[in-house]
Amino acid sequence: MATSIERSPGRSTLRYVRLMLLVVPLLLVVAIVIYGIANQRIEDSLSSYYLGPARDLFVAMLVTTGVLLVVYTGEELEDFALNLAGFYAMFVAVVPTRLGETLADLPIGEQRRLIFSVQVSVIAVLVVSVVFIWLGIRTSNAPHRALFQSNLTKILGLLSTLLLIAFVLLLLWRTIEGRQFAGVHASAAFLLIFSMGIAIASHLDHRPLCSMDTSGGKKTHYAILLVLMLLGLIAWPILLALGIEEALFIVEWFEIGLFSYFWYLESRRLWNLAD
Repeated sequence: MATSIERSPGRSTLRYVRLMLLVVPLLLVVAIVIYGIANQRIEDSLSSYYLGPARDLFVAMLVTTGVLLVVYTGEELEDFALNLAGFYAMFVAVVPTRLGETLADLPIGEQRRLIFSVQVSVIAVLVVSVVFIWLGIRTSNAPHRALFQSNLTKILGLLSTLLLIAFVLLLLWRTIEGRQFAGVHASAAFLLIFSMGIAIASHLDHRPLCSMDTSGGKKTHYAILLVLMLLGLIAWPILLALGIEEALFIVEWFEIGLFSYFWYLESRRLWNLAD
C-alpha cells in the first residue's frame, strides 16, 4: 500500500517536473535523428533547426524546459538560479542564431515577417516575466534570502543580477532596432549555462551556498558536472579552430547531456524524500 508521502499530490508533481526535464529533450533528439537519416546531414548548431522541419519541436522543447525550470522549486539559491535559467532558455528558443545570415537569403517581405514574429515573441516573454516577478514579490517569494547568506552568495547574486540587467538592455535595444538581434542568442545560451552552473554549485558545499546539505552524498558528481560544463565551453572555440563545422552542435548536446544527468541526480535524491 502506498504511503501518504507517495500519494502526496505536491510530491508527485515535483517528481514529474523533474522527469519531464529529463524526457523533453528526447523530442528534439528523435526529430534530429530522423532528419539526419533522411537528409544525410546534421546542422552545425541546434538553433539552425529553427527554420527547418524540426523548428516546432526545437521551440517547444526549449520553451517547455524554460517553464519547468521556473516552476521547479528547490533551495533558495538553486531556485533563484533556475528561475534565471528558465528565463534565458526562452530567448534561446525564440531568437535564432545567425539570424542575419538567414535574413540575407529571404525576400524583403519575409524578412520583415520573421523579424516581427521575433519581436512579438520577445515582448510577450518580457511582459509575462514582469508579471511573474510582480506576483513573486506580492506572495513574498522574492527577494531570495539565500542571496544574503554569505559573501559568496552575495557576489553570485550581484553578478547574476548585473548580467540579467545587461541582457535585458541588449534585448530591448535589439528589439527596438528590429534588425538581426545580434548577440542575443549567444548571450542567452551562455547565461543559461552560467545560471545552471550556479544551481549545480549550490549542491557542493552547503555552508557558504545553502542553509542545508543538498548533495545527497553525491558532491563529487556535482563537482564533476561543473568541471565538465566549463570544459565544454572551452572546447567550443578549440573545435572551431580545428575546422569542425558542427562544433556548436556538439557542445550544445554535451551541455544538454550534463543538464540531463543533473536532473537524474535530483530525481534520485528527492524521489522518496519526506515532505
